[in-house]
Amino acid sequence: MTGYKAWMLAAAMMAAGVALPQAANAKDAATCGSGMVCASTPQTVVAAMKKAGWKADFGTDGVGDPKIESTLLGYNFTVLFYGCEDHKQCDSLQFYIGFEDDGKNTPALANNWNKNKRFLQMAALDDGSLRVSYDVSTIGGINQANFADDLDWWQTMLGELATFFKKG
Repeated sequence: MTGYKAWMLAAAMMAAGVALPQAANAKDAATCGSGMVCASTPQTVVAAMKKAGWKADFGTDGVGDPKIESTLLGYNFTVLFYGCEDHKQCDSLQFYIGFEDDGKNTPALANNWNKNKRFLQMAALDDGSLRVSYDVSTIGGINQANFADDLDWWQTMLGELATFFKKG
């Protein structure tokens, strides 16, 4: 249908009181295509992590959103799902590690890490704990090679984190 004909049809439908279909928002349109990794389809994240040889125990967090528990380089970490609607159709992931207060978790420590790091961010919280995180948006899906690269960045940053703490 040409642009003019489509415009005329839409105008006629509106004049007749017929509702036009709403454009899908990003989340509605973000169905997970074949071979893609998407927060909207948590099992694709689990499968990609397992394909990389990582443990990936699927569950839900304290509010009912999906989460994945794993271990790498001696660190227990969680993959949290964000931007969820009713605990489904999530749009992003956060690889996360929390460290309890050991008396050394200061804003200066976090700033020292962050000033030279691009992907993995560290924050010293008011209660003395430390948070380390890496965020990944998956709207529209990530192909397997790109997600494998995200996993590689997480692993590389965890290795650098261990070195950073040892130098402490």
